[in-house]
Amino acid sequence: MGYKVLDDNLTLANINSDKPKVCFLHGWGRSSKDFMNIENEFESISLDIPGFGKSVPFPQSLSPKKYAEYLADIIPSTVEILVGHSFGGRIAVHLSQIKNYKKIVLIGTPLIRKQNTKKSFSAFNLYKLMNKYKLVSNEKLDQMKNKYGSEDYKNANKHLKDTLVMAVNDDLKGILPYIDTKVELVWGEEDLEVPLQVGLDSNDIIPNSELTIIPGGGHNVLMSSSEIIIEVIKKWIFFIQLF
Repeated sequence: MGYKVLDDNLTLANINSDKPKVCFLHGWGRSSKDFMNIENEFESISLDIPGFGKSVPFPQSLSPKKYAEYLADIIPSTVEILVGHSFGGRIAVHLSQIKNYKKIVLIGTPLIRKQNTKKSFSAFNLYKLMNKYKLVSNEKLDQMKNKYGSEDYKNANKHLKDTLVMAVNDDLKGILPYIDTKVELVWGEEDLEVPLQVGLDSNDIIPNSELTIIPGGGHNVLMSSSEIIIEVIKKWIFFIQLF
């Protein structure tokens, strides 16, 4: 069937079935093409999340939860399994609190916010403190964010910059114990962006979860380890068909 614009007239998706069972959600700054080695193994829909890929950007900033609320209305009702990588996994968790999905597969997803045990002093922290007390303007603080921020932040437009800040601050730890669907966690052993420890800790917290570790894998394992991910998803499809 190929790519089509969904009912919102903003979101582009690659769909290979009239009744897709699996929905793929990509990571930050990526697109549905990340799943090109995986999607055709299933009746599926792969979204270009609005603001990324070929979808039309939102004229506003959205938190992962707001993204989920928006996408819940346009993801086909036939979808039974959500597969999210990184940022897409955040959205998948929030979607699981809105609709009942039979399974969600979370790949290298920052489910738990990393806590800084030490307060490091930096020029940027000084500017934030000065901005708090109105000693420097918001414009000057934005300049410092662009100077000291991550590459993702530097490359984003104004609305996506604010979206990224909301995503980074989206700590899902309080939601994890209440996820009442089957969860498969997939992690690269050498993931430097979202360390394996996040996967191990999340697996301890989520009631009905399993963790698959990809030896030597990094953060984006969708291309390099697509066969492993396919097998993980197929395992859950087999489980669904039993019940």
